[in-house]
Amino acid sequence: MKATIDLFPQGIIDQSFLVKARQWAGEVFEKTEPRTAPDHISIYLWEKEKDFQEFDAREKAELGVVTGGESDFLATHEAWRGYPRIHISLEKIRGIPEEVVRGVVQHEIAHALLHGRPEFYQFRFSNQLLETGRSEGLDFPMIQQLVYLLSVAIKDEEVVRLLGEAGLGHYQIRLLEYLMEDTEEERQAWELIRDHPALRRLGLAAFLKIRLPIETPAGLGLPESGLLQKKWEAAYAWLTDQEEKALNAYVRTVRETPYKNFQDRLERAALGLIKRRRGQVCS
Repeated sequence: MKATIDLFPQGIIDQSFLVKARQWAGEVFEKTEPRTAPDHISIYLWEKEKDFQEFDAREKAELGVVTGGESDFLATHEAWRGYPRIHISLEKIRGIPEEVVRGVVQHEIAHALLHGRPEFYQFRFSNQLLETGRSEGLDFPMIQQLVYLLSVAIKDEEVVRLLGEAGLGHYQIRLLEYLMEDTEEERQAWELIRDHPALRRLGLAAFLKIRLPIETPAGLGLPESGLLQKKWEAAYAWLTDQEEKALNAYVRTVRETPYKNFQDRLERAALGLIKRRRGQVCS
């Protein structure tokens, strides 16, 4: 049975956007049917970003949710109450090209279809992971952040794969290109941490949010994938050749390592990153 969608405007939301959001979501429903699909999906459309941030803070406090603290996402998804909810702030997407906004909406719908259960937001920290992290200078908060960043990248890769296979990859490519338009803050942060072994691993995990998903269109043979790769090379030209090679090697490891389920894949990716020697972690 196909999932149903409920839209909840929070504030004054233009009717034309409500129609488009439902249409774009419907395209995903029509062309995909993952076995993990929930019965229904709730989309909250926020007129004001501050209202969403206040709601988000209340939910986290009430439910004891801890996330990585990022606030630069164009939209977010979660399943903290046992069912998938999507949050789109109209202030954040205002002025963005419509193809990109379409990509955002469909990206979040795919997340809800694939990752619409609490298990995708509750991470186990095995003794092996904790001990390996400590041996490499990562305390528990750093391990939490590393696992969170990797979970974002892995789930995004799964979303791009689902939509690419469904013929909706064009809008994901537009979205990924948009996310690479300005990398100056990333460059500045990398300059500060690239010589710190533990923090360097967090930086590498953060790069994967873009680097891992952009491999998927090429694997699917999408015609625009070559241009997407060139966009990455231009946007991150400030990485050294050795850093780029180390990042590519780790991406291949994450993509090719067999796994049983999402949690298993996440743990393998985290262990693989922590265990990589200095020369393998962008020294």
